[in-house]
Amino acid sequence: MSDLIMRWFGDRRNEEVLEMVKQHLELTKGAVRELYNMVNSSTTTNTYKATFYKKISDYEMQADNLRREMIKRLTEKEIFPTEREDLMELVRAVDWVADWSREAARILVILPFEKVTDELKEATIAMAKTDMNTVSVLEECIIELQKNARNALEKATQVELMEEEIDELYQHARIAIASEELTVFNTGQMILLSQYLDAMETIADWCENTADIIRAIAVRTIK
Repeated sequence: MSDLIMRWFGDRRNEEVLEMVKQHLELTKGAVRELYNMVNSSTTTNTYKATFYKKISDYEMQADNLRREMIKRLTEKEIFPTEREDLMELVRAVDWVADWSREAARILVILPFEKVTDELKEATIAMAKTDMNTVSVLEECIIELQKNARNALEKATQVELMEEEIDELYQHARIAIASEELTVFNTGQMILLSQYLDAMETIADWCENTADIIRAIAVRTIK
């Protein structure tokens, strides 16, 4: 491990915030996991949508409270400006993952999703599962950053590849919409369906954005 990464993560002030980032990711993982469960359930019934949405909202609100606390800690502590900027960016990027998970769930509550085609159901379930797995790899990426910057770079690349997988699933879902007659949906519901798919894809986008920030930190700490 380089002297720089030893200094960066050996500083208790940075370690404290990074531990909070990991707690934030745990809450975010919970939100994305419940979103996956919600998507699965919604393919057959509307019964449990409100319950899943409440769980996702709770995770997101806890994550948001933790984000505010992290920002407060960063502004109070004497940290090198570059390091403060790194951590601020990291905190905000992770928070967007939780925010977009809640947004996807917010839309899904409204949609009669059990009426979409099987092809579209399969595509969106796959998107939700890949989002969930991507957040898990992102967590590993941050953990590795504290241990070995080169391993963190490899994990960041994995996140990027998984985001590309989401892009392919997103395209598959859009093709399914275009090729099928969803006569049970009115115009407003079709717009919401498109927004829902956008939200699912944006979750992965923000995972990749977060991995890019980790990559930038890791590169600077490698000699």
